[in-house]
Amino acid sequence: MGANSALIFGLIINVAILLVFSRFLMQLAAVNPYNPVVMSTVKATKIVDIFSRIFPTLGKGRVNSAALALVVVLYLIKIFGIMYLSGAMPNSPIHLVILTFVTMVQDLIRFCRYLIFAAILLSWVVMFTQSRSPYIEVIQELAEPLFAPFRRLLPNMGMIDLSPIAAFFTFLIAERIMDQVAIVMLTGL
Repeated sequence: MGANSALIFGLIINVAILLVFSRFLMQLAAVNPYNPVVMSTVKATKIVDIFSRIFPTLGKGRVNSAALALVVVLYLIKIFGIMYLSGAMPNSPIHLVILTFVTMVQDLIRFCRYLIFAAILLSWVVMFTQSRSPYIEVIQELAEPLFAPFRRLLPNMGMIDLSPIAAFFTFLIAERIMDQVAIVMLTGL
């Protein structure tokens, strides 16, 4: 087995996690369902529809609990698979669950930070090129709920919007804190 097989397995499962999690976020952020990117993501994640028979949609149709449950299952498979392929089995099932939860939270924070950075860059692209693609629209619509709390807190400065920068640094600090929490939790097990 070894490191190469763990790397390949991790890459494949990360793509699956990204697709299912993107579907969850697109529904949560109420991204236009007729956007070609959203439609292709829904097509690529038909397995979520199978899980939807077991897990209901909550929050007026915005919280897809089936996609969330599938993400948790995929993370459990990822953590266990990578540990198994690299030869480091978890000490106990509790250790596996804690490691999965910590990894999920770290990846969520990291994804939000990347999403904010992409939205900042793409806002400049839109401003200079005066064109919008479906990909740019999806990224901006996904990032908007992350900016909204900061827009309410920060003063209105006209054309200058500091909420993306405040959101980016908030998630950067949260990522550093979560890294320390992960170290403490994993060394205690």
